[in-house]
Amino acid sequence: MGSTPARRGVKKRRNRRVWTGASVAVGAVLVLGAAGGWVGAKALSVKTELETAQGLVGTLKTDAAAMDFVKLGETSTDLSAATSKAVAEAHDPLWRAAEVIPIAGANLTAVRQMAEAIDLVAQDAVGPVATVASSLSAASLKPVDGKIDLAPIVALNTALATASTALDSAAASVAAIELGGTIDQVNAAGTQLSTMLDSAATTVSDVSTFTSVAPEMLGVSGPRTYILIFQNLAETTALGGTAAALTEVTVNDGAISIARQASSQDFAWRDGAPVIAENPTLSALFGPLMYTRLNLATSRPDFPTAAEITQAFWQNDMGGTVDGVISIDPAALAHMLGATGPVTMTTGDVLTEDNAVSLLLNEIYFRYQGRDGPDQTDAFFAEAAKTMFDAVTNSTADPQVMLKAVAQGVEEHRIMAWSSHPEEQAILAGTPIAGILPTSNDEATTTGVFFRDMSESKMDYYLETSAQLSTDSCTAENPTFSTRVNLHSTVTPAIAATLPRYVASGAWKAEQFRTEIFVYGPPGTTFESSAVEASGGAELETTTDDLGRPVARFSVMLTPGQTSAVTATFTGAAGPYATPVLQTTPMLNPTVVTVDAPGCTPQK
Repeated sequence: MGSTPARRGVKKRRNRRVWTGASVAVGAVLVLGAAGGWVGAKALSVKTELETAQGLVGTLKTDAAAMDFVKLGETSTDLSAATSKAVAEAHDPLWRAAEVIPIAGANLTAVRQMAEAIDLVAQDAVGPVATVASSLSAASLKPVDGKIDLAPIVALNTALATASTALDSAAASVAAIELGGTIDQVNAAGTQLSTMLDSAATTVSDVSTFTSVAPEMLGVSGPRTYILIFQNLAETTALGGTAAALTEVTVNDGAISIARQASSQDFAWRDGAPVIAENPTLSALFGPLMYTRLNLATSRPDFPTAAEITQAFWQNDMGGTVDGVISIDPAALAHMLGATGPVTMTTGDVLTEDNAVSLLLNEIYFRYQGRDGPDQTDAFFAEAAKTMFDAVTNSTADPQVMLKAVAQGVEEHRIMAWSSHPEEQAILAGTPIAGILPTSNDEATTTGVFFRDMSESKMDYYLETSAQLSTDSCTAENPTFSTRVNLHSTVTPAIAATLPRYVASGAWKAEQFRTEIFVYGPPGTTFESSAVEASGGAELETTTDDLGRPVARFSVMLTPGQTSAVTATFTGAAGPYATPVLQTTPMLNPTVVTVDAPGCTPQK
């Protein structure tokens, strides 16, 4: 039966509604699909720009390490462009609208916030520093005619302060990103970025803190006076060697010059009158002479102690105000000679990277053997110090090579510094140049082995040492730290027969010489007296506590060609311990150090 006209009209209207609804649905699908495709394209673009930024960050590190400041500026510009584009893409209206979509939205929001944080770092941290750095050159940071231009340092300090604030802000914003509910890739990226920013913020803050006081330390507000100690490694003390020669250095608005020079013989022996307040515990451990004779100021493995004693001696006997003390030894000078090249002294001697240690610490004593030998060697040391000072402050050496040489000296504990200004010393104290043993096990669990000559000789040119730390601190609940120390005399009968009086032992000549060994356990440990071992003329003399650690002092009497050994063991309570480290006196002949620590991650 056919349809009536009325029913045909209803059907047509229903079909139109159906087709209209279908069209809307299809249109909505098409719009959503297009929007999804658009957001997907934006996400891909953001990913590409952030990957580009990541690569540029690596390039920045390379540029900075190479001191290529022009390239650093160019890379910074590229980085800013990449991060700016990433943020612009993530701020697209459709992207922001899609952030409300369940599941996908959480990922889009997290990615946008990460992009914003990275862009903040590029624009407000890297950008200002690179702008200043791009106007520098490596040559602008080294002394010219004995003067350092402080203007670049001041400008860099301002930029670093801005960068430090930006990094702190970026680190805080990333830490606040909600990563719960994001896909694994986004979650991992957020965690990695947070770790990276925390590390960068700490590093830049540390550098900014140091550069903030650098201009003052270089005399921007008025003259500064520093005492440079030249340590004699042929006569070992805990920090390296006796304070043989001293040089007064003045710094005024970056201009560096030598004022007065002296040797330890120029300072009165203050028997019975300590130059600073005497600590009875230290006097019992190292002897009271460290307070009354300048050359023994370096007896304790703590540079601030040596610096305060040196400052007091200089101010009492020489006069003036000492703003800081710096120490260096011939091995560190040899590193620096590798940067400057050979230098010629007024004596006609040529100091080189290869001969500095042997000439200054042994050969010179064979040259000057008469009654005036000590005075002649002191004068030679003073001349060597002046020659090296002139070479460094007027050098044409590559600044990067020189900085590497100085850094090596600091890393080996051969270059140390102390400031009498508390705010500056507080900053130095947290760096390797301070010459301070760690007071906790937070970053490293450090055992120390230190030596001191007790023969009034220069025999340590012929002393070889080794130290081995064995510990189960990474596997046991209550760990042990056992340290074995070996000493060997390379003196032969032929060498003994030729030794000058000033080199051989004052009491025993070349027949034997005495060395003290101080073994410091990690903080929080206890010395185990029942586990002591000593052989070859060695014996345990005393135990006590110093620098927040247990310490055992041994005495060793070596004859030519003899080998002696001692073992000290410490036990620790249950608790966290960091990577075990064994630190030793920076000897003339470097101590061979080994650490046996199963289950531990080696220190980088």
